[in-house]
Amino acid sequence: MIDIVYDAQCGFCARSLRLVRSLARSEVFRFHDGHGRDVVLKHFPALTGADLDEAMFAITPEGKVFRGFFAFRRMMWASPWLYPCLVLFYAPGAGLVGPRIYSWIARRRRSFGCAGSVCDLPASAGRAPRPRA
Repeated sequence: MIDIVYDAQCGFCARSLRLVRSLARSEVFRFHDGHGRDVVLKHFPALTGADLDEAMFAITPEGKVFRGFFAFRRMMWASPWLYPCLVLFYAPGAGLVGPRIYSWIARRRRSFGCAGSVCDLPASAGRAPRPRA
């Protein structure tokens, strides 16, 4: 099971992870809202000092931490149903271009489908909303 820390208040982020979860066809991810920083850091001390507001993080059962593009790439290994996506994430140059594309999208994510001020609302403390399929 891979733990995913993300911006659960962002509609674009939630929809993207909902899609990945549905494509995985099995419960291979646990989702945690990065807005609940105290709860996240209690469970994942390796994220102390991490820019939880700026990127998604994937934490493996072994405790390895992946950020942004590399977090998505790690997620693709979690289910055989996601393996076809690995071609895109490991295409020549993907390790150089992918983080730039991820960063560009992350900076503009609120313009990709958040209605009103939904993305600006803080998450309730201690709750880790899950994307629904």
